[in-house]
Amino acid sequence: MHVEDGMREMGQEQLHNISPQAIQKNMLWNVAGSVGFIGAQWMMTILIVHLAGYTEAGYLSLGLSLTNLFTNIAYFCIRNYQVSDGVGKYSADLYVTHRVVAAFVAFTLYTLFVLVNGYSLYVTAFLLLFMVYRLHEPVVDVFHGIDQKAWRLDLAGQSFLLRGLFTLAAFVVVEKLTGNLVLTTLVMAGIAYGVIWLFDIPGARRCTDFSLQFDRERLLSLTRECFPLFLYALCLNAVVPIPRYFLEKLSGSEVLGFYSSVAIPASVIQLLSSYVFTTFTALFADYAARKARKPFMALFLKLGAAVILLIALALGGSALLGEWALVLLFTESIRAYAYLLMPTILCCGLIALIWFVGTVLTVLRDRMGLLAGAAAGMAVSAASSFPCIRTWGVDGVNVALFLSSIVTLGIYLVRFGQAVKKWE
Repeated sequence: MHVEDGMREMGQEQLHNISPQAIQKNMLWNVAGSVGFIGAQWMMTILIVHLAGYTEAGYLSLGLSLTNLFTNIAYFCIRNYQVSDGVGKYSADLYVTHRVVAAFVAFTLYTLFVLVNGYSLYVTAFLLLFMVYRLHEPVVDVFHGIDQKAWRLDLAGQSFLLRGLFTLAAFVVVEKLTGNLVLTTLVMAGIAYGVIWLFDIPGARRCTDFSLQFDRERLLSLTRECFPLFLYALCLNAVVPIPRYFLEKLSGSEVLGFYSSVAIPASVIQLLSSYVFTTFTALFADYAARKARKPFMALFLKLGAAVILLIALALGGSALLGEWALVLLFTESIRAYAYLLMPTILCCGLIALIWFVGTVLTVLRDRMGLLAGAAAGMAVSAASSFPCIRTWGVDGVNVALFLSSIVTLGIYLVRFGQAVKKWE
């Protein structure tokens, strides 16, 4: 079954009459599963030191950093476009095929990068296998897009939990027995793709049938259409690493390590908020297709208020328990940097709002607005990071992030207002 016939794959009537219970079920499963999966990955970065020592931990950190860059190519920032494709411009076949092709391209470029850098045979084998493992995330993401269009994000949440629990268990057992990241990663990859094959693909096929369809012209058309979104994602994802790069150059790796440790719990605000508002992408798309301004704006304001409330709760929790929690997680050595938590949470909160408004602009197909805001934010981050860190030290990282985030968010809100005003 294809989606050329508009909304027939799940029914326009179904979308108009989504029950609050269905929305709640989708949101809760998506949040619980995603937090569980990310928590499992975070636990790996902590447990590796205890299981195999700092050398293996360094390899794992290297693998995470490098694969984070190249998996963006595989995602190609298509998920929100896919979910909000309410008129069925592209079929599920095309979205799945594009993701497979993009993953292949990402792996090829990544392999060339690893080989050119001349790592040892063991490190090279680990890095290549780790990329195979990490690519399961963009691969399964396209099936979750199909689930989301059918309001079955409970399937996505269950998949996250299954993959998170099973891969974490495999990581602990195999790494403990062998102390070998190559073997550990091989087992983890087998489990992750096994869950996709046995759970995610059958689940997505219950929502709509699909197969690989190597239609060159249609694939190129989808690539051209989403290329500005891809550039937007690259620019947006570059905003945070830029001041961290300058911090390491000016203050050293140890100071960067302390700042990064404080930023880990702060970044949870971005993740939690994104799992809430992405649940409603299809609903935004339906309202936009009908130019239903009143319910569209009501949903936008409610979700915006929810993100702001989440930020306020995080700031309040940080004021009460932040220092105690950081010392508990990272020992007494982190106490001198605990004051960074609240401003870091504020910056992460602004980025969460940017993600939210960016998702809505994707639904509204304002690709140039998305790119302009992200590029402006990246430019401000690049221009302000060095002088801010020279002036205020580690605090300068948050100053630079705050300035760049305000610029991006301001542009996005202006573009949003202009787009919605056209419906009047």
